[in-house]
Amino acid sequence: MDAKKWKILVVDDEPNNLQLMMQILQDRYQLAFASSGEEALEAVLKSEPALILLDIMMPGMNGYEVCKILKADEKTCDIPIIFITAMGEVENETKGLELGAVDYITKPIKPSIVKARIKTHLSLINAREELIRKQEQLIEQNKIIRKEKEKSEKLLLNILPAKIVDDLKRFGKTEPQIFEHVTILFSDFVGFTKMSATIEPIVLMRELNDIYTAFDDIIESNRSERIKTIGDAYLCVCGLPEANPDHGENIIKSGIEMIRYIEKRNQSSKFEWKIRIGVHTGKIVGGIVGIRKYIYDIFGDAVNTASRMESNSEPMCINISETTYNIVKDKFDFIERKPIDIKGKGRMKMYFLSTLL
Repeated sequence: MDAKKWKILVVDDEPNNLQLMMQILQDRYQLAFASSGEEALEAVLKSEPALILLDIMMPGMNGYEVCKILKADEKTCDIPIIFITAMGEVENETKGLELGAVDYITKPIKPSIVKARIKTHLSLINAREELIRKQEQLIEQNKIIRKEKEKSEKLLLNILPAKIVDDLKRFGKTEPQIFEHVTILFSDFVGFTKMSATIEPIVLMRELNDIYTAFDDIIESNRSERIKTIGDAYLCVCGLPEANPDHGENIIKSGIEMIRYIEKRNQSSKFEWKIRIGVHTGKIVGGIVGIRKYIYDIFGDAVNTASRMESNSEPMCINISETTYNIVKDKFDFIERKPIDIKGKGRMKMYFLSTLL
C-alpha cells in the first residue's frame, strides 16, 4: 500500500512537539493532530487513523487514560498506539505496554527512530490486512470447493445408491454384495417401437425424461432404488443396499403409483402412454460395474424372472410371480392366472393385481 495513504494521529500538548512531528512525517503520511486527550478521542472518530502517536503527560486526560478508553472500544481497539513521552522509566514503559500500546519511544525525539518504528508497525498492519484478505479468499475458495463437492455427490447419488456412494467416499471402493430378499420391478412401454418411429427424437426424450423423473420420485417415496433405464425399460428394486422387510409391499405400491401417474398424465398429454409392469422377489447380486464410468447393476436369476413377469403382463397391469404373491397376498388383492410356460423356467404361476383391473 502507498505510504501516502496511511493516516497518523499525533497527540501532544506541546505545540513544538507537534511541529517537529509534522516536519518529520508530513512528506510520507497524512497527519492529524490533537493537543489533549479529549481532542484525541474526538480526532480518532473523525480521522480514523491507521496509527496513533500518543504523549502521556498531558493536562486533563493523560495518555494512559486515552489508551485505556480506545482499547476498551471494539471500534478502536485494533488501532496501534505508540507512546512518545519524556517518561523513560521502565515501570512507565511497562504500564503503557500492559494497557495495549505496541511501542514506547522516549523523548527527546530522534527522527530516525520515530520513522523506523512507524514503518515497522505500519508494515505489520499491512501484513495483517493481507492475511485477512487471504483468509477471506480462502473462505470463498472453500465455499466454491464445498459447492462443487456437493454437486459431485449429488451426481453420484443420481446414479448410485447412497450406501455405495458412502463406501466410495470412505474406502475408495465397494464390494459386490448378495441380497437375499429383494423385490424387483420391471416396466416398459406398450408399442414403444412404433411410437418412437413417429415422434421427433427430442420430443421423445423430453417425454421419457418427464415420465422417468416422476417414476424416480415415486420409488424414492416408497424407499426403493432405481437401478437403470434401458430404452423404454425401467428397472427398480427394494431391499438393497439396505435390507427392508417391506420390500414387496413397497414395490407393489410403487407400481400402482406409476400406473396412476401415467393415467393422469394421459388426460392432458398429446401422447397416450401405456406401460406393463412385472414384479418378482428373490436373491440377487448388486455391485459396481466399470472403472472409469461407474454403473451400479444387479444380477441373478431373480432379475431375469422379473423381466419375464413384465413381458407376460398386460397394458396398465401389474403381473407378479408366485414368490412375490406369497409375501404380499395379505396386503393386496390379486387374481390368479393360468400357469404360463416360460422359456427356461417351465410353467409358472402368475397373479394380476386386481386393483388395476
